[in-house]
Amino acid sequence: MKFDAVILNDSQGERRLDAHMLPLRIGTGSDCEIRLPGPGSSAVALLDELDGAPFVQPVGTTGALKINGSSLKTSKKLAAGDELEFFGTRVVVEEADGAMRLTVQLEGSAYVTKPPEIAGASAVPAEETIVATAFRRVVDAAPTETKSSGVHWQTIVGSVIVFLVLVSWLLFTSKSIQFDVQPAGMDEISISGGWFKLPVGDRILMREGAYTVNVSKEGYYDVAQSLEVGEAPSRTVIIEMRKLPGELTISTEPAVDALVTVDDTRVGRAPFGPLELEPGTHSVTVTADRFLPFSQRLAVPGLGMHQQLDVQLVPLWANVEITSEPPGAAVYQGEEQIGETPIQLELIEGSHSLSLIKEGFKAWDGTVETVANINQVLPTVQLEPANAQLRVSSIPRGANVSVNGRYRGQSPVTIALSPDINYEIGLSKAGYGSTTRRVRLEAAASEEITVDMTARVGEVTVAVLPGDATVFVDGQARGSGTITLKLPSAPHRLEVKKDGYSAFSRSVTPRPGYPQTIQVRLLSDAEVLARSTASSMTTSQGQELRRVEAGAFEMGTSRREQGRRANEVLVPVVLTKPFYIGAKEVTNREFRRFEPGHDSGGSLHLSLAGDLNPVVNVSWDDAVAYCNWLSAQEGLTPAYEKKFERWVPVTPTPDGYRLPTEAEWVWAIRYQGRPKAATFPWGDRMPPRRDSGNYAGKSANALVPSILPGWDDGYAATAPVGTFAPNALGLYDGGGNVSEWVQDYYAVPTPGQTEPVQDPKGPQRGSNRVIRGSSWMHSGILELRLGYRAFGNSGRPDVGFRIARNVE
Repeated sequence: MKFDAVILNDSQGERRLDAHMLPLRIGTGSDCEIRLPGPGSSAVALLDELDGAPFVQPVGTTGALKINGSSLKTSKKLAAGDELEFFGTRVVVEEADGAMRLTVQLEGSAYVTKPPEIAGASAVPAEETIVATAFRRVVDAAPTETKSSGVHWQTIVGSVIVFLVLVSWLLFTSKSIQFDVQPAGMDEISISGGWFKLPVGDRILMREGAYTVNVSKEGYYDVAQSLEVGEAPSRTVIIEMRKLPGELTISTEPAVDALVTVDDTRVGRAPFGPLELEPGTHSVTVTADRFLPFSQRLAVPGLGMHQQLDVQLVPLWANVEITSEPPGAAVYQGEEQIGETPIQLELIEGSHSLSLIKEGFKAWDGTVETVANINQVLPTVQLEPANAQLRVSSIPRGANVSVNGRYRGQSPVTIALSPDINYEIGLSKAGYGSTTRRVRLEAAASEEITVDMTARVGEVTVAVLPGDATVFVDGQARGSGTITLKLPSAPHRLEVKKDGYSAFSRSVTPRPGYPQTIQVRLLSDAEVLARSTASSMTTSQGQELRRVEAGAFEMGTSRREQGRRANEVLVPVVLTKPFYIGAKEVTNREFRRFEPGHDSGGSLHLSLAGDLNPVVNVSWDDAVAYCNWLSAQEGLTPAYEKKFERWVPVTPTPDGYRLPTEAEWVWAIRYQGRPKAATFPWGDRMPPRRDSGNYAGKSANALVPSILPGWDDGYAATAPVGTFAPNALGLYDGGGNVSEWVQDYYAVPTPGQTEPVQDPKGPQRGSNRVIRGSSWMHSGILELRLGYRAFGNSGRPDVGFRIARNVE
């Protein structure tokens, strides 16, 4: 049945509702367009259309609304002749001139008061003869005396019989209901709805109708279960109670900086807790530098109980005592001097190469094997007087000197050697490469070698605006304008300065054979001032960033919020500084200027690779590498650096581009700089408003596991950035399109924090990064909420990012 309007005929008369007003709410609430008499004050169903055809979708799980005699449990298409029934009220569906007519019939409603029926009122009296009464004079009528006997005993007996019959009728026509609460024990049961509920032993006699059974039990979640009492004379209702989560607090002995992981998710640093955990068995791991890892399978009973786990950490090192004769020898581990003899060292379990060096004596080299927590005292090392010496110098000074691969110091240095033995002397210095020399000394010899080390240079071109600005390298002026420098392949400090302009400074490492060009445009003092107060700024790639002022707010969500997860812990936060954040997500075109060969997933759907669509299938590392590239394009200090092959934020945060912190994302997207947070990107109620964002709808049906009923934004996958309306700060796609990487490591905050955290940047360590916001693949209330938190570290077809930057 196709239709363009709904004609509603109810107790208020007949009115016409155009199709654009869909969906219509059906129920007992005051906000329902189709209002029916019944219990409660909420919607029980939604009336909507799909491809021009009407359908009805239940809200909740009560099953009180019926269609054609059967409970409505899933979405059903409507056709002419269908009947909806709600506690006796019928809604008849008809087709009338291209419109759908809904007629509400209240005759059978259990919630509408009916007029009283008068016994015998409809009976027609039988014909009878009217007989005249004989006339008597008053004087002839003898007076009679009437005595009042009160209430006749027949009336009392009749009333008792009627009462007993009524009670018997109630008892024999009521239904016997038994409630089996699992697990059994001390529980409180209350029943709302209906008018007759009579406990009889372990059962309750109830009339037909709809009821709500409320059960509370210590240590369990409260249950409010809907119950429909039907024609069956008796039944047993099973009510399963769900245990409350337990609380776990973890501490370590000794108290060190230890990382706590629960069920393969890093939750924070010890001491940690209380942490909410569902009943069951959980894996708990505690790791700390220089200690053996601790791991345990822990049974959590739940029931709101608190558990304390005290972890005794076992040292991963052993104490090693080293003495020498004579004392005062320098102890080296690799190229690092770690003390002088006598000394007690804490050495991590394993093999360690140590050297003892003292001027005038031959060096001692040895290997120490250590086992965790087992201490050692090494025999005293007898240093032998040197009978041959070699002085090693280099041009330039400061080269690292080694003998047969063992570090001996920096040039110039005097080395004690044994005579008549071949030695390999190694020299190395950053930017100058490395070289070796072979020597052999005679007894009592004292010789010197000087090595002229050739610099390994790279070419660096510096193009400067304005042209008369001065270029400095390692503090020395090297010229102005555009200059090409040949510098040793070691880190150098590059600076550009001019009076009246903001100075530029960054580190540069030349690479032999790979010329570099650095473009620098100095900002005048007036430009710097203007940027510090501007409400927006634009990158060299044309990307707009919006300024967001500082503010105080609360991260996380209330336990009362539908769909809330345990990782959404409430934490008060204060952002003390304003910041810039990208108005739109980074697009494929913008990202391909940095990584020309990147493919966002055109094989899954062509729109994913569109130039104006957000870039996806990028890892967190890819996102921060792009931020550093963008900073380099504008001569800004990169916000990230690599340590041990991992990207980490530079501290303090420089002026380069970066990812927003999780707190900044929440303040800009969820709060929009306002005092109150929104539940969803479009407001506080489901379903989404039309054209409010790109979520999983009809067009994405072939690509996603589930969709929003009745939703179609016209995009199968991602949409071009900025397609839908921005939020109050001018930021687009904070919900929908793609989820977004933020800077923080993922962890579950400690519950119960009351002191505000200033400018939080997340944990110091972790294995996953936080992902915020919903995407084109999401359709459930869990993910569509702005409070939803996810995590990961690799790319996904629905995760992208937007950039941020400090306000200078």
